[in-house]
Amino acid sequence: MYGYIKTFAPELRVREQEYYRAAYCGLCRTMGKCTGQCSRFTLSYDFTFLSLIRLALAQQEIVIRPRRCAAHPLRKKLMADPHEAFAFCAYASALIAYYKVADDKKDETGHRRRKATVASPYAKHLRKKALKAGYADMDAEIKASMDAISRLEAERVPSADQPAELFGDLMAYLVSYGFEGDTARIGKMLGHHLGRWIYLADAVDDYTDDIAKGRYNPFAALWQGGDMDAARKDNLSRALMAELVRMESAMDLADPGDTEKSNLWGCLRNVLYLGMPATAEQILYPEKRREMEENIKSIQNKHTENTKRKVKNHEKSL
Repeated sequence: MYGYIKTFAPELRVREQEYYRAAYCGLCRTMGKCTGQCSRFTLSYDFTFLSLIRLALAQQEIVIRPRRCAAHPLRKKLMADPHEAFAFCAYASALIAYYKVADDKKDETGHRRRKATVASPYAKHLRKKALKAGYADMDAEIKASMDAISRLEAERVPSADQPAELFGDLMAYLVSYGFEGDTARIGKMLGHHLGRWIYLADAVDDYTDDIAKGRYNPFAALWQGGDMDAARKDNLSRALMAELVRMESAMDLADPGDTEKSNLWGCLRNVLYLGMPATAEQILYPEKRREMEENIKSIQNKHTENTKRKVKNHEKSL
């Protein structure tokens, strides 16, 4: 996907951070087994979040144990055991990567088209792996959604809502895939607004670059290439926040209740309530990014100093 779904590290508890990293590494390991070792280069935080959502909807947890991997052969890292949620996300990631490469090869120019052309044989291999695993139905759904979005973009539709709605429907399908009843309905609601948020955030982030290179951007088409002034940024901020609020409502419906001590739910809340709003802030107001990064670094340094102090005090007390 796009890489916008991240945790907000300064507010992530240590045990939650370890849990999130274990899930990230577990997904990476599963991608290597399911879709080939090279597919691990397509690993993203977005699909880590998707795997955590599916775990939460299924009311399941992961088993974590120390393991070694090719990237860290000398020291074991905490890593999640294989799980169906990771396998599903591995194949979903493979199919989306294939259709993204195919779309870039058809519609892009210059460096992007050359890059897609080189990646095309490998992307076809990823798709074959997913089809062999029995995900032909998901392949058809992703293809239909991506083709519909491509048609709107080719027509340069002056609307951000139409393509965002299509991508929202695709994410609703992926989040709710395999679930039934109320769980499926909650998954569709959560995924739909997650997809809309991702599409809108990506359009905002690429706005200036798309205009400079003559690529389609829904906001550029809507505003006829006008500047993204303060009023427009404020409106976009409210629109992105509205999608997050609807996601939060869906998350509340999925919450089984006693999740205060759950690392899984702690990670999900961190991403939804803090990480995604922080990402939106950085995209809309890049001038504030440096200040935000400095604040985060300051918080992290203080946390490190406090931890060292506690360790020293503990050692003295022994």
